[in-house]
Amino acid sequence: MVFWALIDVPLIVGGFVLMLVYRKQLAQRILRIGGRLPLLGMYLLLSVPLIIFEEDIDCMQAWCGQVLIPPTLSFILIEMLALGVLSLRLHAKNPLRVTLLFSIFGVFWEIFLGGLKGAPIGILALLGPYVMVSYGFVSLLPLCVLLEGKHVLPSSLPVPVAQPVEIPARTD
Repeated sequence: MVFWALIDVPLIVGGFVLMLVYRKQLAQRILRIGGRLPLLGMYLLLSVPLIIFEEDIDCMQAWCGQVLIPPTLSFILIEMLALGVLSLRLHAKNPLRVTLLFSIFGVFWEIFLGGLKGAPIGILALLGPYVMVSYGFVSLLPLCVLLEGKHVLPSSLPVPVAQPVEIPARTD
């Protein structure tokens, strides 16, 4: 957090606002290039660069320091996997609601176990909304792809039609 208020906050908040505004278009474009990757795999793969970007900005300097891939990546990926599986199992339809719930979970996670543990109420009031936006930044687009793809992919994939094949007669 070198230039926290000048560069880092606008990057996360601006990125989140752009994802919020263009989420459907981005999700549809990502689903078109998905290939044969399973939907949950695409969801997790899309989460990785967002997590790395967010953690490179917000991770505590004491233990993220100068590394390219933050040590928190595996923990957040496990959270994202649980979020994706729960979203599919509970048949979630609205990615905004799921993102909001995950963001609230993220604030409580940071207060009780993470970087805001033991912080005074004033700091919690100041950083709580930013932490909420950070968790939303990481989860919104992957959730849109996951929940859109659940409805779009089965019907949009081309079904190969088998051509009748003539079997030559045996001439023995």
